Amino acid sequence: MFRVVVKRELLHNLYSLRFLISLALVIAVFAAGAASFAGSSAANLAKYRETQSQFQETMRGLAGQDATDLAVRRQTYTLKPRSDGFISDAKEKYLPNAIVFSAWNVFSFQNKSGTANPFLKRYDELSWTFIAALIVSFIALLFTFDAVSGEKESKTLALSLANPVSRATILLGKFASGVLSVMAIVLAGILTSLIIVIVLGPEGPTTALAGEVLGFLAVTALLAATFAAFGLLSSVIAPSSNVSLLLALAFWLAFAVIVPNSSVFVAKNIFPIESSEAVQKRINAAFDDLNKAAPPGSWMMNSGNPFLPQHELRANLQMKRLEAEKGIRDAYYQTMFRQFDRTRLVTALSPVSLFEVLAEAVSGGGYLRFRKAWDDMHVYQGQMLSFFKSLDAADKDSPHWYNPSENVSTTRKPVAFERVPQFVEKPMSFVERAGPALKFLVINIFVVSAVFLLAFVGFVRYDVR
Repeated sequence: MFRVVVKRELLHNLYSLRFLISLALVIAVFAAGAASFAGSSAANLAKYRETQSQFQETMRGLAGQDATDLAVRRQTYTLKPRSDGFISDAKEKYLPNAIVFSAWNVFSFQNKSGTANPFLKRYDELSWTFIAALIVSFIALLFTFDAVSGEKESKTLALSLANPVSRATILLGKFASGVLSVMAIVLAGILTSLIIVIVLGPEGPTTALAGEVLGFLAVTALLAATFAAFGLLSSVIAPSSNVSLLLALAFWLAFAVIVPNSSVFVAKNIFPIESSEAVQKRINAAFDDLNKAAPPGSWMMNSGNPFLPQHELRANLQMKRLEAEKGIRDAYYQTMFRQFDRTRLVTALSPVSLFEVLAEAVSGGGYLRFRKAWDDMHVYQGQMLSFFKSLDAADKDSPHWYNPSENVSTTRKPVAFERVPQFVEKPMSFVERAGPALKFLVINIFVVSAVFLLAFVGFVRYDVR
């Protein structure tokens, strides 16, 4: 009987005007997003390759001068534009995409968005995630908001219940047909987008892309199920389809627009952190204290003889300054990360926010990607420092006084570029993607179950007359 109910409801949806309009809208928007991505990705990829080539040439030139120049020079590593950005842009237009480092430290990330915490920026690219978050969620409500109240008005609900079929079967059939109708529309949009990206994009499809597409379909089905459940809840607690529509719109505005866009407000008022200007003032104060406490002659410099005692004093002072700045900045970055993580948990009240986290994990981009690159760069920096220290230890002409900012008191011999460790950004593994997203998946499943249970309780008590 369940299959009969699903088939009847599904055919009703497929032959409706709302299905045809939704299908045309979704295909058009997916196509526009794919065309926009294909048009910009070639230019972004060319710019990245040029930047990466300059980065490599700079390292090669420094290695050819001397190993210390290579070690102390602050360099900027730029992350490659993702070829699957059309699935989920994951705010990467606003996220830091470059990390400043040397062999002695990972100093900072570059951010030109102008916000205190760039991770709190919202989506605005026409990616699959953006389309699903705003349009597909609304379509899911559109197919279910009058599933009960509308049938009551047309007198077909009482007729259905006159047959030997339980209310649970009817409600579950309406729920399943609503989700299937939405996913049929989404699938048509995705296929259209894939064709455009493959034909017009600068890079062909990859093996990983197939898994990401399937993962995106799965999390989108969960999003559709959540809003379909909200639609059914609206339908069973309202006396008419007009009231159901108003309730469904209220659900959509609250959970697809207001809550997801409250992240900056939540972060500033519930989880505030100090500004970057305050951090810089603390660094400057730490430098002043170190300068005042430094032995006389610590700032004297004579590069002619690297074994002069003042070079050791200078190296010690520079090392203390580096450690002081590193401690303050690393603590600040950790508070920034914690602010984002806590804010993300608060906004997880919204199914759209949950969906965005899951879509980000599926595509392996956004905040998760940046954190992995940030952590991997720290590992690489340690490897680079060990490599430099081994070169310096083998140079009998070096006094071995480590100065992280100047090329005075360590080895001045060149090194073959081919021997220098190279940083290569590694794609995220399944475990690295799934681990941080697991709790959000559990929350989403709980939300769907809870809302559908409320709808079922309301339907059991629903007066069909």
